Amino acid sequence: MLAALCLGGSAAAQHWYDNAVIYEIYPRSFQDTNGDGIGDLNGITERLDYLKQLGVDAIWITPFYPSPNKDFGYDVSNYVDVAKDYGTLADWDKLVAEAKKRNIRVLVDFVLNHTSDQHPWFLESRSSRTNPKRDWYVWRSGGGPTEPPTHWTSIFGGYAWTWDAKTQQWYYHIFLPQQPDVNWRNPELRKAMYDVVRFWLDRGASGFRLDATPYLFEDSKYPDDPHPPPASRAGLMPYNSGRPENHEVLREMRAILDGYEGNPVMLGESVTATIADLRKVYGENYDEIQLPMDFLFADLKTLDAAKFKKQVDAAQLDLGKGTPVFFLSSHDHPRQWSVFGDGVHNDEIAKLTAALTLAQRGTVLLYYGEEIGMGTMPRAELKKAPIGEKRPVADIRDGERTPMQWDAGGNAGFSTGAPWLPVETDYRKYNVASEKRRADSIYSWYAGLLKLRHDNAAFREGEYVPLDAGNANVFAFGRRTVAGEAALIVLNPSGEEQKVRITGWPGGWPGFSKLLEASPAAKAPGGSGFSVAPFGVVIAGVR
Repeated sequence: MLAALCLGGSAAAQHWYDNAVIYEIYPRSFQDTNGDGIGDLNGITERLDYLKQLGVDAIWITPFYPSPNKDFGYDVSNYVDVAKDYGTLADWDKLVAEAKKRNIRVLVDFVLNHTSDQHPWFLESRSSRTNPKRDWYVWRSGGGPTEPPTHWTSIFGGYAWTWDAKTQQWYYHIFLPQQPDVNWRNPELRKAMYDVVRFWLDRGASGFRLDATPYLFEDSKYPDDPHPPPASRAGLMPYNSGRPENHEVLREMRAILDGYEGNPVMLGESVTATIADLRKVYGENYDEIQLPMDFLFADLKTLDAAKFKKQVDAAQLDLGKGTPVFFLSSHDHPRQWSVFGDGVHNDEIAKLTAALTLAQRGTVLLYYGEEIGMGTMPRAELKKAPIGEKRPVADIRDGERTPMQWDAGGNAGFSTGAPWLPVETDYRKYNVASEKRRADSIYSWYAGLLKLRHDNAAFREGEYVPLDAGNANVFAFGRRTVAGEAALIVLNPSGEEQKVRITGWPGGWPGFSKLLEASPAAKAPGGSGFSVAPFGVVIAGVR
């Protein structure tokens, strides 16, 4: 009984997404097929064979809707169309059909908290106080044009309210002023948003990545904040984040998805302050978001075995029946090659952080180019990138959104035209074509780990086993199935060789004499005591 209590999660994956690797694509930067320097949906279709060979189960495409591009698609002006930069709805249909042939599912990024201020709904809403869509957004009078309704702070800085001179009221936006929050308390707005969900499901989407899920509702009393938080904390305040009203909307949306075949999924941008708050996002009866993203893990920024263990153990052991979701890089997060790298051992560290996520029970998100060691473009270099039609605004996050590095040719094989953002200067070393030829490359390491997740029972369906490495500088854990298949994962995130003595395996040490993966090259541990190289990874099974 005690051994069983040590294990995390269900005995086997029940749905396709419970052990899926979902590959995030920023379409503007993935592959351009028409030479305009901007990636497109046809470019994704063109690279599906690559994604199939890598071993991903699904792709999440960040917004490709029509948009004024104040926040590159996250300011939506039409939920049910494709921006001209990215193609057409026919291109979407082709992408879904071709992905299905390769058993790859496609998730749509659904921006459900706000629209663009150029969306027809908002244009109507701000046209007059009596317009039928006025209540589709959040309007308040405040104290006139110089005094907002509250002193709440936007996540992007400044007040979360903008004055509208024509109608003499303020509208609420937790993000940019060009991204007004919709009012989920309005039943007509809610129905319109659910119609968007059905539109994309009917066109073959396998689910949604839900943007900004904590912020759907605000405290209806609109209490003032005498001490406004800095922008970095503005999204975790009790008056505008994680409100209890959110649960009803997410349950209703989940019910719509459950009415479709194929187990469509909701992947949520579920920022929370604690693991207990994250557990609530699944729903009291696990009938809300199936895959809430774990930002407590993703926000780790230092190579620290104790911090790794703390956050992984929490995700694996404290989320009840919920499937944990691990990631380190994204369109909003600096790339892990740069974050964790020390400037000398970045490649070895990239392999270590890959194992940190991909060896886990649960869903793993990969960000395009992560698998070849793409880094974040330095800010000094990014400042040289021009502003113009292709790049109307400079975004601090553009450094992690540079074009995919396919080969060592012009523009890294991304486009025959001038890219909207410059290609990283190291693309001749870090690119798909060259790395696929090398057995010791970052790409080959990722491909090997994805193969383990598909082919090895312990990684495909095994529970998480927390272990003690006997060394605070090393993080060790296991995977074990009900049938007894087992794997040991040992990570040394330090720059020195470390000795370990692994304890805590339920039922006694099984003897891991089969080496499954190692970086750098190593022998199977066999016994419970052995050494691990600097920034080393040892993954072993039972022969």
